[in-house]
Amino acid sequence: MTEIKLYKSRWKGIKLIALTLPFVIIGFWMISKEQNGTFDCIMAWICVSFFGIGILIGIFNLLDNSARIIINENGILDRTLKQGIIKWEQIIEAYPLDIQNQKFIAIVVDETFEFKKRQYKWAENLNKLVGAQKLNLNLSQIEINENKLSDLINKIANSEKNERLNFIRTFISNQKLETNFNYQNFIIYFFVLIGLAMVSLSNFIAFMTIIISMGISALIVKWYSGTNNKTKLYKYARIMTYLGFINLVILLLFFEIYDSISNNVGTKFTNEIETYKSEYGKYPNEINSIREKLNLNLFQNYIANKIAYKNDGNDYKLELETLKHNQKEFDKDQQEWN
Repeated sequence: MTEIKLYKSRWKGIKLIALTLPFVIIGFWMISKEQNGTFDCIMAWICVSFFGIGILIGIFNLLDNSARIIINENGILDRTLKQGIIKWEQIIEAYPLDIQNQKFIAIVVDETFEFKKRQYKWAENLNKLVGAQKLNLNLSQIEINENKLSDLINKIANSEKNERLNFIRTFISNQKLETNFNYQNFIIYFFVLIGLAMVSLSNFIAFMTIIISMGISALIVKWYSGTNNKTKLYKYARIMTYLGFINLVILLLFFEIYDSISNNVGTKFTNEIETYKSEYGKYPNEINSIREKLNLNLFQNYIANKIAYKNDGNDYKLELETLKHNQKEFDKDQQEWN
């Protein structure tokens, strides 16, 4: 039987993991640095627990291979509603609905439809308040245009039985074309995100410009939230908000990793310089020979090349230009750049 099968969007699962994973990594990073029982350690565990739930939900969406909504010649089956199949002869009307940026299609049915699962009175009142029906297809986890799907439902509900199959086949064909286009969009977003990260690291003004743009975009999204008047401005503002937020999280994570690696490199240089003094009775005049002994990896070597060594005979200094384009001196006692 020719059917339209709508699944949970794998891309939405990936986006959810992408948004929550950096916070989980940062949380574990803080846990490894802080002592057990301290306020920072407790907050880190709360961060890991909260955002870890998002990762689990994202993984579940990726592994869930069962169709959430099935549309065929007989009617519509939404397995989350637990109401059985909604026959075309029972559907009076369908219309798209946006509730706090969550997509739904409200289904108006006639008196012949028997509800297998009764709603509570407060739920019925809430549905009336937001303009919903007793039957509402939840599309929040499905990558599909709710207006086109509601148009299809109305067309089939008002057509003859022998015409339904043609509507379904046409919709399936068009939906495949749209899906391919979405894949191209996400590839573009990936490269845009790389560009934003590189520009943000280039200078502070560029970073602040991106942050301000993200804030303005978030206000635009909030302004249009809950309305059906979703313009192109809303669409691009939403994209910019997501990309800006992910960019900010990536930068914070990158700075944490950079600080940890640079502290490790500084510690290695300090230990080797002190070893040199204990052997020769003086500090080395340069550190190129010392760096060759350390067997640094690619990232460590990149940081080592940016370290300036100063020796006045009695003492020495290690200075580093950080990603924020300021100079820091290595504290030999604290084993970190200050």
